Amino acid sequence: MTAKLFPTLVVSVLSLLCASCASIVSSNESTTYIETFPEDARCELHGQDFSRVITTPGSVHLPSEAAPVTVSCKKEDYFTTAQTLDTSMDGWIFGNLLFGGIIGGVVDIARGAGQKFPPKFSMVLDPKSFDTAAERDEYYDKRVESINAKWDDLVARIEARCKNKDSGTMTAGPSSSDCAKKAGEAQEKRHAEIAAVEDRRNNAAVASTQPLAAPSVQAVQAAPSVQATQVAQ
Repeated sequence: MTAKLFPTLVVSVLSLLCASCASIVSSNESTTYIETFPEDARCELHGQDFSRVITTPGSVHLPSEAAPVTVSCKKEDYFTTAQTLDTSMDGWIFGNLLFGGIIGGVVDIARGAGQKFPPKFSMVLDPKSFDTAAERDEYYDKRVESINAKWDDLVARIEARCKNKDSGTMTAGPSSSDCAKKAGEAQEKRHAEIAAVEDRRNNAAVASTQPLAAPSVQAVQAAPSVQATQVAQ
């Protein structure tokens, strides 16, 4: 009888241990290094019951329950830029669901454990003015190109992960509907980011403009007669 109960007892003890260790292993706070280009920007971070101000570059401790956190950075002569910093599920929560039971996983999720902010977060601040329109357009064309490259890479990684899942090379992973949703969200964020950059392009000041063409000799000679005609009328 004792021998038959022993395996059950071991499983029960392990389940309890895993359920309790999840809260120890998965902290509800993570550290994110925030950088801006250019540096020395003042960044305000606001989330759920959370507020911080830092000067870039710098690291900040973020509690997962504060997510999502809005990061708004400003610097003289540059447009103020705001982006959202959010969490993602870390591997410990999945391990807990597999080995610690459903209750342990629910406890971790409820307290914010398992949710991690990215270790690094970068933002580009766009200048408010340029010497020429050509210089402005060259800068913003490169910005749009860079944004497209970033999102192309992310979408490719999403599609690759989905392809591996469909081919059976992954034992666990997102469903096809989740993959399509993530890819769609990425495209929406791409368009929103490009739209914001184009708005800053349109609002950027240009120091010099094309010089006005000198009036022709005929126009100068004709001017007095036009004025005389207008006076006579």
